[in-house]
Amino acid sequence: MDKLLNKARGLYIDRQRIALAALIAMYAASFILFYSNGIDSILKDPPIDWIPAGWAQGFEVVASFNTVGFFLAFSVMMFFYAFWHWAFMPSPAVTYTISILKGVFGQKSKITQSLGKRFRVYVSDTEFIDVKCRIREQESGEWFVYKLTSPIISSEKREDIALRHGMAVRNNRFTTWVAHDELHHRSILLAKAISLAS
Repeated sequence: MDKLLNKARGLYIDRQRIALAALIAMYAASFILFYSNGIDSILKDPPIDWIPAGWAQGFEVVASFNTVGFFLAFSVMMFFYAFWHWAFMPSPAVTYTISILKGVFGQKSKITQSLGKRFRVYVSDTEFIDVKCRIREQESGEWFVYKLTSPIISSEKREDIALRHGMAVRNNRFTTWVAHDELHHRSILLAKAISLAS
């Protein structure tokens, strides 16, 4: 693996551990905050006549404003953790990706980065190639896998061109998933396929 990607992998693992530790700490703090000052039950008169007293007290804790507030706080924490996990890409991996793309499409090519580990390479004013990075594949365990998607291809030969270049066609666009060490080669193939189809 490239040195930049090795550094990016280590940085990602470290920051994921920090984020998870912060999530656990905030979970514990929220639990103490919402349950240390007494229970404010939603039902002022719990059904103690037909269930045991212990169950009634448990029901009173569950059906309380404390629990509602705790779960709202926990949901917000999980949302921000999931958003960070989806949006964050280590800067060495960004540098690697942009360097490869500029090596293929030219140093003066316009490349933009957006949330969700997405890059856009403009091949003209109105056409662009989308590049999406997945930091780690869940099934294979492969690090830094990329999805390449071409502009809309209007040629009737697009299926044939895609097959010859080891790609698929989705919504009239060439698309393919590639490993990080194939990004340069497969980006060149995508550019060639676009050229043949235009």
